[in-house]
Amino acid sequence: MKSLGVAGVAGLAGCMGGDGTETEGTPARPGGTTTPADPNNAQEGGELIASFGADVAQFDPAKAADTTSVKAFGLTYETLLTVGFDGSINNALAHTFEEVGDGVWRAELREGVKFHNGNELTAEDVQVTFERYEGKVNATDVFSWYESSEIIDDYTIEFTLKNDYAPLKFDISAIPIIPAEVETGDLDITENPVGTGPYEFVEHQPDELFRITRNDDYWFEGDDSVPSTPPIKDITYRVITEQSAQQAALESGDIHLANTPPAPSLSDFAENEDYTVNRRLAGGYDLMYFPTEVEPYGNKKVRRGISRLVPREEIVDAVYEGLGVPAYMAISQISAVFDTEEWQDLNDRLGEEYMGYDEEQASTLLEEGFDEAGIEAPFETTIITNQNPQRVQWVQLIAESLNSTDYFDVSVEQYEWNTYVGKIAGESSASNNEVIAVGWSGGWDPDAYVGDLVDSEQFTPNGFNMGHYKNEEVDQLLEDGTNTYDLEERNQIYKDLVEILAEDAPMTYIRFGEETDVYDNTAVKGFRTYPINGGEFKGIFSPADGAFTYLSEE
Repeated sequence: MKSLGVAGVAGLAGCMGGDGTETEGTPARPGGTTTPADPNNAQEGGELIASFGADVAQFDPAKAADTTSVKAFGLTYETLLTVGFDGSINNALAHTFEEVGDGVWRAELREGVKFHNGNELTAEDVQVTFERYEGKVNATDVFSWYESSEIIDDYTIEFTLKNDYAPLKFDISAIPIIPAEVETGDLDITENPVGTGPYEFVEHQPDELFRITRNDDYWFEGDDSVPSTPPIKDITYRVITEQSAQQAALESGDIHLANTPPAPSLSDFAENEDYTVNRRLAGGYDLMYFPTEVEPYGNKKVRRGISRLVPREEIVDAVYEGLGVPAYMAISQISAVFDTEEWQDLNDRLGEEYMGYDEEQASTLLEEGFDEAGIEAPFETTIITNQNPQRVQWVQLIAESLNSTDYFDVSVEQYEWNTYVGKIAGESSASNNEVIAVGWSGGWDPDAYVGDLVDSEQFTPNGFNMGHYKNEEVDQLLEDGTNTYDLEERNQIYKDLVEILAEDAPMTYIRFGEETDVYDNTAVKGFRTYPINGGEFKGIFSPADGAFTYLSEE
């Protein structure tokens, strides 16, 4: 799902044709290489130990609002479709998914697939899964497009769309299927996730670890590129919140794989032949969201003035050791609607015209904005963030930059992650005198980067429009963007959209990042890094995407 530093609903990679059928063509971005492992010689068994940067907060996919939870249950639950490492759409629990009428799509399920409790997967489970999203935090993942569904038989279900919806297959790929008994109350997944995936839940020790084990009754029969069941028997994710501690744990051999290693350590790991550093352009960005219900943040000149005081290049260089790109727009380069050169030119231009560091421009905008809002300087305010060391660092740099002017008296407060999510996703997120610093994970589709954040129907607590920003033109462009299949038309829609958002500045963007993993290559074989935050461990075993990992006996 699209979420706060969480995994995105993957978006459009190969575009959709005007008649709703998928067109052929190369993906928007080059993907990872073919898994460098031989399925006929993959060693069986062992326990992979990896790190989580935060604790698991939620086992129910419809309610999960954080990346760690999505990482945790990513190998336990499965979806009808899946998105590969290059943005390609592949069949998973559905062996076919196709349009059979105007706005009607049919999914044919694989037969004989069993949940971890032994019950067989049927169309009823699929229907219940989608419909129970209504009224929950991730409702838009389904109800942006879902009108109704009809069960044709035990293994066939048809979805009727509200209207044309370009990211459909990618939204479908982000909905983990759960047993129908969850909705009737006969099965509780709040502490024990039950899916059809290649791994089953074993235990969760809060703030300590999350453990899963191989599902030996998995439905996949194997093929020439991937074995029938995961080679690795057990996986333990240790909760290590400090990045320096992750580095130490990897160097001492306490873990095999560090999911969020500190940026300064990457060059040292890369020079050590015993470690592999995987780096992929990420589908997400860091941002600050302004509480528009609090003056002077309701004034766009003030918001743009603050944006002009964000030292993005210094943040990329000093905090992230050069990993990533300064962000002046809301949509990542990984999105299918822009090619690389066009994206770079657009990002640079929006920076120059609206958001790039410029003290003189900032002073003019702030003076005019404060006067229009009737606010006397200095204005006391707070930037809030979670206990992510690098995020805290760049927030402090921004606070120092603002405090160097005559306009602000800024303090910084930080919170434990789960507490923070509850705070910034709450009803009062836009009415507190607090600027929200957070990460946002999108996907392959441009809507994944903006829809939930700026749609006026997505105000918290029922969405992630944390600043309660409203602009009718933006709402219309969002609707046009998802209802348009033609890639060139979508390109223009999202160029217009990011221009308005740069001028209005309901949020200011900091950096487009990279997904990085470091692992001990003397033990771990074949692992690939997925570019969308939340899906980092897909490379352990995802047969539909041609990925698997095993442990060496050496």
